[in-house]
Amino acid sequence: MHNKQQSFLNHYFADIWKGDIAHYIYSGFSICDKISDNSAILDVGCGDNLFKARLQNVTGIDPGNKKADYLTSIEDYRSTDRYDVALCLGSINFGNEVIIKNQIKHVVDLLKPNARIFWRCNPGQQDHNNNECQEIKFFSWSFELLRQYADEYGFTVKNAAIDSNKVHQRLYCEWHR
Repeated sequence: MHNKQQSFLNHYFADIWKGDIAHYIYSGFSICDKISDNSAILDVGCGDNLFKARLQNVTGIDPGNKKADYLTSIEDYRSTDRYDVALCLGSINFGNEVIIKNQIKHVVDLLKPNARIFWRCNPGQQDHNNNECQEIKFFSWSFELLRQYADEYGFTVKNAAIDSNKVHQRLYCEWHR
């Protein structure tokens, strides 16, 4: 991603935007009930790394939040570890299709053969109720794209739904291999 754009996103999500993960119906903490204790988990764009207190074996990466285990983007994260689960909850939402597909490929390359990915995607809405949000180029996710990319990367969609935290509507999806 362009350095200036990534710098703005890092600043925005570290200093301006505050998440409300606890209130999402499907992509909030209820995900913990779907993940076994022995799963190795990669939390992509972990923000404040809130899943770390609720699940074992979580590695949180984030390009702008110092509470992450690794302060890095998904494109730059390198590990010999392979993960059973990836959490992509609002993190792969920025830029054009080339950027999005590159980020998905990086996530997929870090997963074990029978892995799952949990998604919360913004369908292109600039709805954060602040002026800075208007600077962000949100990718226009759809259920059709989530299904298309799942197929392209060797996954099956097991669950898809509109998710809400009472303020924002997002797309929730589970990919299984």
